[in-house]
Amino acid sequence: MNHYLKLWCEKYRPQTLDDIILPEEVKQHFASLTEDTPHILFHSTPGTGKSTLAKILVKSILKCQYLYINASDENGVDTIRNKVINFAQTKSLDGKKKVVILEEADGLTGDSLRILRNVMEEYEESTRFVLTCNYLNRIIEPIRSRCVMFKLQPDLKGMVQRCVEILKLEKIVVEEN
Repeated sequence: MNHYLKLWCEKYRPQTLDDIILPEEVKQHFASLTEDTPHILFHSTPGTGKSTLAKILVKSILKCQYLYINASDENGVDTIRNKVINFAQTKSLDGKKKVVILEEADGLTGDSLRILRNVMEEYEESTRFVLTCNYLNRIIEPIRSRCVMFKLQPDLKGMVQRCVEILKLEKIVVEEN
């Protein structure tokens, strides 16, 4: 058995928008997105569902071709110049807009962020960007101003309910109080 799947955070990772613990009006907003959505920047503390929501957007809602980059691992200028620009320059296979997901964009270097700003402008007709970050202050203002920003704050009551569901599924008994 894959030991990675034994981790509950992976085993029970939300797969659809309905699975994510967010206020209903926020879910409805994301459900209504089209390929004409602006660039998006999700920010919040670690573990609040930013990356999961970004992936659900491209796979289930926009159903588009996308490039995923973990910017904490690939944070240099070469990543933007080679991977992102090469992806943005090409037409999508289905004629729709493509999306670049930059997870942990706050890990990009200053030069990378400046180049990214230009790429976001130059390829806006064909490519959208969904960025996630833990530290909003590390994203330069010119990028923030080009994005619709969402601070993800899951509902505490919803989180507790989900934890109880998982405990039941795992057959773990916990006292009511």
